Amino acid sequence: MENPPKIAAPRPWKDFLRMKKFVRPYTWRLAAMLALSLAGSALGLAQPYLSKYLVDGALMRRDLQALSYSAILMFGATVLGFALTYISGLGYMRLSAAMLFDMRQEVYRHLLTLSPRFHARARLGDLVSRLNGDVAEVQRISADSLLASISNIVFAVGSLVMMIYLSWQLFIVGVVLVPLATVLYRFYQVRLNQLALQVRERSAAIGALFVDVLPGFRLVACSNASGYELARFGTANQSFVARMLDFQKTSLMARTVPGTVLSAAAIAVFLFGGREIILGQLSIGTLVAFMAYHSRLLSPVQSLLGLSSALSTARVSLGRVLELLDTDAEVRECEGALPIATLTRQIQFKEVTLLQAGRAVLDRVSFVLPANKWTVITGQSGAGKSTIADLLVRLYDPDHGQILVDGTDMRRLSMTDLRRTVMLIEQSPYLMHGTLHDNIAYARPGTPRAAVESAARGAGLADLLDRLPSGLDTEVGERGLTLSAGERQRVAIARAFLAKPEVLILDEPSAAIDAIHEEKLLLSLRREFAGKTIIAITHKLALVAEAGHVLRIENGRIASSALVLGGAA
Repeated sequence: MENPPKIAAPRPWKDFLRMKKFVRPYTWRLAAMLALSLAGSALGLAQPYLSKYLVDGALMRRDLQALSYSAILMFGATVLGFALTYISGLGYMRLSAAMLFDMRQEVYRHLLTLSPRFHARARLGDLVSRLNGDVAEVQRISADSLLASISNIVFAVGSLVMMIYLSWQLFIVGVVLVPLATVLYRFYQVRLNQLALQVRERSAAIGALFVDVLPGFRLVACSNASGYELARFGTANQSFVARMLDFQKTSLMARTVPGTVLSAAAIAVFLFGGREIILGQLSIGTLVAFMAYHSRLLSPVQSLLGLSSALSTARVSLGRVLELLDTDAEVRECEGALPIATLTRQIQFKEVTLLQAGRAVLDRVSFVLPANKWTVITGQSGAGKSTIADLLVRLYDPDHGQILVDGTDMRRLSMTDLRRTVMLIEQSPYLMHGTLHDNIAYARPGTPRAAVESAARGAGLADLLDRLPSGLDTEVGERGLTLSAGERQRVAIARAFLAKPEVLILDEPSAAIDAIHEEKLLLSLRREFAGKTIIAITHKLALVAEAGHVLRIENGRIASSALVLGGAA
């Protein structure tokens, strides 16, 4: 059984290896960018040594020709290094964006496979936070850290080698405080990791609050509850801000305290090197070059230590992303799924049980839905009628029992074919933010406009289209709230007219439609779905009168099932 994801603890470091599937398609291009970056780093390592030549070979000897050569070499190395760094950085950003797209698409695809049980219990704001912020954070660290870490390692190692080459005594003085700086970075890293978890949790809570409250603004206004909601937001926001400030203060300390220790090492190098020059044991150019390497060593060391801190923060986001990807889809297509083109005989439920929160919504029900007939399913609210509809389009699979389509277990059928063959119109249809045309054509993108308009008029939307200045191009608003409940239902029916499924399931199709429009709807259904299978879940007598088969369900069990003489065939 699926459970909504909780706030994730940091995952093991090895879990970052799971991101290689998103890196693998770009391996050769990443290698090319890495090579350019390394070339730029090598040129950067050459510049401090050129400064030694500039001081000792040109300035101290008052050699104008050597001065010109050294200046040209330094300028060339600088320009070429900048060009290589720019090209590799730009190329890397493009590859990073492509990997972000792939990763977000994979998480989004997986979310769309999870069942209503998962989505009913998960918080939408938290899912959006994971899909947007956490995926971007994981991608940024997983992709960008590769180029940054290798370049910094090369530069740091190269600087250390050159420092030893120039003066091993100065090298000892320069690096003696590096271990202390590393320990301090590690100390702050642990604290940052804890705070990052808390910041992510509180940020997701604010997002979830917005998603919960904003769609219900009518309830807030009518209940005079704006003060209450502002207070709730204020509490959540204060908690978030407090944790964010703690995180920023700790992050500031993580950047400045170890850096101050490393700066003290630079001062020690300056003092010791100056003494050696005064004693005639070191050239000024050597000290200048050494100081240049030492000052440049601070940046990659700090970047590497900061990268470790960033990786710790990313572990939190990684945990939240992987927890989604590791949530098993309850409904899956089996290997070698069988195609289905139409329903020729019947759909049969055999001892079907479905559990929700430990309660049997359907309890060992068995019945037959004949093909090419109108079947009406009736019963009190909560009896399990809509659950039958959800099972027929495989939003759920039975916990026990089988559903057979012309004798074949539904779980063995292609889900794409099944959902093209069987279509469900829910009691409260969901409309996307877009135009009437987009929503009607949603199941059949690319349908000619004339066919879309024909379906809309056939579903009883003629009056609406005639009075709207933009007709089918009218925006329906968020979730279609600019339309009435009845109009939204007719849009969904028009969508079905356009899709022309072999089996149409209508969950209270005329609940929000008056008697006149209901009669027109029945005429349209008879015309559009003549000889096809219609399953209507309803309390209305007009639809029951159309039935060739009536099924009554009570408390999750079949109370009665009967063919109706003279009913719709």
